[in-house]
Parts: sequence; C-alpha cells; structure tokens
Amino acid sequence: MTSRDATDAGTFRCTLQVRWADFDQYGHVNNIKYIEYAQEARILFIRSRFGPFGLGNLPQVVRRTEIDHLRPVLRDSTTVDVEIEVEHVGTTSYQIRQTIYDAAGEVCCTLRVVMVAYDTSTSSAVEIPSGVRNVLEAARQPAAITDQGTAG
Repeated sequence: MTSRDATDAGTFRCTLQVRWADFDQYGHVNNIKYIEYAQEARILFIRSRFGPFGLGNLPQVVRRTEIDHLRPVLRDSTTVDVEIEVEHVGTTSYQIRQTIYDAAGEVCCTLRVVMVAYDTSTSSAVEIPSGVRNVLEAARQPAAITDQGTAG
C-alpha cells in the first residue's frame, strides 16, 4: 500500500496490492473485495489527512455504502488505485466518493460512503470535532469548485 498524495487538501489517491486470493473462479476480482479496497483506502486517507494534526484516532463507523460495479478488475492488474474525494461534511457525518481504477487506469468501481463520528462509550454518533471538520472542509474545497464550474 502506498499513498501518493499526503497533502491536506483535495483528492487523495493511494495504490493497493491486488492479492491472488482476491480473484474468483471467473478470473476477476470478487465483488466483495472492492469494499475491502475501499476500507483500506479510507484508513490510509484518515492517517494521511488527520494524523499530522493528531486527529487520526477519531472513532468512525460506516453508516452507508453505495457501490456501482462498472467493469471487472482482471488478472493483469497487480494493483488498483483508489481515489477519495470529500463530497459533503455534516454535523456528525461526512460523505466521500471513492473511485477504484485497474492497472490500465480504467474506472472499475465507484462508491459513495457516509462516515459517522462515533463515541464508543455511548455507542452513538457525536459531533465531528472542529479540527477534523477543518481537514474535511479543506479536502472538499476543490470538489466544490469543480462542481460549481460544471453546474453553469
């Protein structure tokens, strides 16, 4: 696993290893593995973006995952790239878009994931701390500019 973009703003991108066991009998990556790749990328995203500010230990849980399988990752891909863009930041949750690319750079899968800040002692959602919110908002800014530019 490598991270190519460790800045604190904009799109995050990392490269993950595709393992032999990820492939099914049809010679492509099994559908459930995309969710695992997305989870690995989110962990790297959190460490990369929040870690430098001492915020990497915020408990978070997945509230919702929406996934679109667009094309298979085939055996010629030994790695996949995963991009993460912050789309929305709410009071207790934020939404990201994840895009998974094969070795040829083709989009294979897109996911929308809602993450919730979580208090493990009360098993309930909590407000996103201001430091985390600032990092998420900084990551969201380029996407907001792009969205505004294409809306007109």
